[in-house]
Amino acid sequence: MNNNTRRISLILGVFMAVVLIAGTILPIFQNNALQPIDQPDPTAVPSATFPPPITDFGGIALDQLYLHPTGLYTIAQPTGWTITGPTTQPGIAQVGMNNSANLAVIDAYIQQPITPVASIDDVSAQLTQEVLGQTWARFNQWSEATREIQGDRLIIDFNVDFRRQEYVARQVTWFDSQYIYSVRVVAPNNAIDLVRWLTENLPATLTLNPALAFAPFEWQAKYDPFANTILRYPQTWTVQDNAPGITSSIAGSSGETLRIDTIARDAALDEAAAREFVTQQQSNATILSVTPVTRDAAEGFAVSYAYRTADGEPFSGQALVLGGEGSVNVANLRFPGTDIDLSALPEAAAPSDATPAADATPAPVTLDPAAAYRDYATILETFRLTTPIPLNPLNLPPTNTPLPTLAATSTPTASPTSTATNTPEPTATATNTPVPPTATATDIPPTATNTAVPPTATNTPVPPTATATATNTPVPPTATNVPPTATATRIRPTATATPSS
Repeated sequence: MNNNTRRISLILGVFMAVVLIAGTILPIFQNNALQPIDQPDPTAVPSATFPPPITDFGGIALDQLYLHPTGLYTIAQPTGWTITGPTTQPGIAQVGMNNSANLAVIDAYIQQPITPVASIDDVSAQLTQEVLGQTWARFNQWSEATREIQGDRLIIDFNVDFRRQEYVARQVTWFDSQYIYSVRVVAPNNAIDLVRWLTENLPATLTLNPALAFAPFEWQAKYDPFANTILRYPQTWTVQDNAPGITSSIAGSSGETLRIDTIARDAALDEAAAREFVTQQQSNATILSVTPVTRDAAEGFAVSYAYRTADGEPFSGQALVLGGEGSVNVANLRFPGTDIDLSALPEAAAPSDATPAADATPAPVTLDPAAAYRDYATILETFRLTTPIPLNPLNLPPTNTPLPTLAATSTPTASPTSTATNTPEPTATATNTPVPPTATATDIPPTATNTAVPPTATNTPVPPTATATATNTPVPPTATNVPPTATATRIRPTATATPSS
């Protein structure tokens, strides 16, 4: 009996434990099945929206020009577009413009082809998919939509994707005996009419400066918008003074100095006046020659001279003096060397067209003793007066703050007359009148075209520059500028379904 009692008690205890556990757990499952689970709202996914496109093009003026830092060409800078990245690389002079309000980009360049082109078909053949792909390196995806030749121009349309935003682009390309020219416009896909209008009007404003194109392609330009003088110089030289209307100084990489002056003068310019300018600037100068010169419509003289520095080092120089309306304009270049007359340099030897035989003895290399001075002569050959260039004010070089001057008094102050009365003790006054310090040039960011080239727009992340391919065709090394990202619109997705019981 005792065993049976114990067995029954054990069975009853197990049963009661199961009932208790079931009574505790089952309500949990029942409550979860009957009550919905609160879930947080899903995160909204941003999608881009473009600004409304420009439909009235009357507000876009093309009367202000941009002068490329090389001085090789000008192009209209449309109202609302800012310069973002002029570049100069071997064979390519490019400039980008950005309109952040309308997310539109303009990319223009001139190119010095390695392989001569004789027709617009030759130009089209050079713009292969591989070449064009390098220019779209900053974008996520691109595809060529259409390509056609209209007269002497090649027109290529593109579909472009950047950060899940769809853009359209058109590139207009043409050529002459010296260069290939190109204008490309990129805009949101809702602004196709803007792309058409810009590519129909901008190419006509891209104008070469042929009088300066004979100098090396990569050279930079110094343009004075007040005196309307322009000159090109090696890209390794440094502009030290760049304010319009005052003396400009450019330092060479081997001890050269170049000064550009505009001096008021009503009298006619003659040889004696040109000589006098040199002797006033360099009192110990020996005049080597005076040669009449003509630069476009301006006439003047090239005065070559020699002198020694205070340390006895021999230097030579040439001052190119051009007459103007009520002024003379001077480019004065000094460089190390003994009695070098830039007006009397020997002609460079012409390269031989003959192909030597395979077993022929190599001809000895003949050094040209005047080669080091030919660039100096070329610099002064580019100096000239030009018609005023209507630059955008944002691209002008900074001007110097005027020096403070004290107005002269016309009536002298009478001295006090002494009297017999006791003179009161004098009040101490300052004996030295404080003089305002000499004004220095106001610190203004040099946004002018004659200064160092600025980097690509800082507000837009830019991938690395595309590298050139091994083909013989030079391509624009700088890919087309990326327009700013469109404003993101938050879209609330449909809520996730709630599990049911």
